[in-house]
Amino acid sequence: MPQTLLVLLLIIGLTACFSDGQDADTFKNYEGPISESYQVDTRYSDSAIVRLRLRAAKQLNFENGNLEFPDGIYVEFFENDSTKSSTIQADQGYYDREKNLYTATGKVIVKNLKTKETLRTEVLYWNRSKHEIYTDRYVEIETEGDVLMGEGLTSDEQFISWRILKPTGTLPLNN
Repeated sequence: MPQTLLVLLLIIGLTACFSDGQDADTFKNYEGPISESYQVDTRYSDSAIVRLRLRAAKQLNFENGNLEFPDGIYVEFFENDSTKSSTIQADQGYYDREKNLYTATGKVIVKNLKTKETLRTEVLYWNRSKHEIYTDRYVEIETEGDVLMGEGLTSDEQFISWRILKPTGTLPLNN
């Protein structure tokens, strides 16, 4: 009799644990970050030469390999002789592993340190495979004497050879 009572209590206890009416199939898979990193400083090299440096205050890592930089991203590009050639700075950043594509959003600023040209936009894509940056948004490019404006831009990733897709105007800068 005590064994029967023990089995009955065990069955009641187990069914009570699962009696909340939710089926296990209704639970959603967790899609948030699997880890967080702080004060990230990543360097990419080719033939033992640093080609770029990526820094971020916070990096969220997802199971599918995607990354998110919610507190901003700063990227530096380097020449063969290790001199810094250009930079990209943004309020937020995202990396899509499948597409090998970074997206910079918010206040995005790209600087070519040699030509002293500066690009400002709200969204910028950086394709690491093709070594290019581009956007379909409004852009302003400040050169040594003018501010060029337009919609859309394509450029190499170091912002040396660029083209505004739909130019809308030019403003001369006062010296």
